[in-house]
Amino acid sequence: MIRVSCAKCGEIFEIGEEFAGLTEFCPFCGALCDIPSLEDQQPQPAADESQLIAIAEAEPPVPTPTPIEPPSPVRGIPSPIWWTLIIGGVTFFIAACFFLFSDNWEMRNIQSLNDATNRGDVLMADEDFTGAADQYRFVLDAVGSREIQSIYIRQLIDRARRGEGLAKARESQAQNLPQSTPASVPSANQTSASPPDFHETLKAFQRDSEAFPLFVRNHTMDFQDDDGHWRRRQFTVWDVTYERQTDSERPRIQLLYSLASRITEPHDNRHEADNDSNFMNDESPKTAHCQTLFELFAGQWIVLHHEVDTGGTTRPSSQDFYELERQAFHAAVIPQ
Repeated sequence: MIRVSCAKCGEIFEIGEEFAGLTEFCPFCGALCDIPSLEDQQPQPAADESQLIAIAEAEPPVPTPTPIEPPSPVRGIPSPIWWTLIIGGVTFFIAACFFLFSDNWEMRNIQSLNDATNRGDVLMADEDFTGAADQYRFVLDAVGSREIQSIYIRQLIDRARRGEGLAKARESQAQNLPQSTPASVPSANQTSASPPDFHETLKAFQRDSEAFPLFVRNHTMDFQDDDGHWRRRQFTVWDVTYERQTDSERPRIQLLYSLASRITEPHDNRHEADNDSNFMNDESPKTAHCQTLFELFAGQWIVLHHEVDTGGTTRPSSQDFYELERQAFHAAVIPQ
């Protein structure tokens, strides 16, 4: 074997004698090295320990690569999400406080007051005077000494006051009656103005009044505008209340509610209007207030009078939803 010292890196390597006098690559750095002939090959003195230490100190130390640790997984909720949740929670709390403690008490309680008053009327018709008095008292206690601006709530308060007084009087009268009442004696609420079947019709009227907004919303109607185009009209009803009228021979109920109407885009034919459910155009910018007087005639309600306050506009008119009222309350036409 021939010992060769690389002229570039100084490393010593051995190569076979058959490569003597040739040029070969250094196995350490890849540089071309001249392989000496056999005649030139002389035994190399072994390097002592001091020389090896000097060589090792002369060579720069190979830096040990620092292992790269994988990033630790992020735990918990990131800070931006925390701030978003905190801001959203504070906003919701402020909005809830504003809603609960602001001056919109009437808007938030009108429906519950209306329902309680209607339940009191039905319980009165069923001769449950104690339950009726409780419903009327609920209305009066809920209102308390507040200054009421809504005319509808004022009407509910008047109905509750009259109803509570009448319920207590009827309850006291019923307690003073003998235990065995002859069958020929009419009950307390079966007067000439309230026939025996009135309580059934009153309960039916209450059910119909509760379903009235949904009934009207689901019954759209087609019409032609002033330009001859076909459109569809949809009414929206709210604040539905009713009052019993006691100053007539026959049972009468006055229905009060508010409404607005929306219409579709104009169409060239009625078929296109029937398929259009996009009610995006306000037909009238003002709210209409309606009053309808029903009378019980021959066991069926009839519409005696219908009045609409549209705020000076021509739409909607009373004829636009007169038929809807009759259908919703199963009312008959006015007898001739």
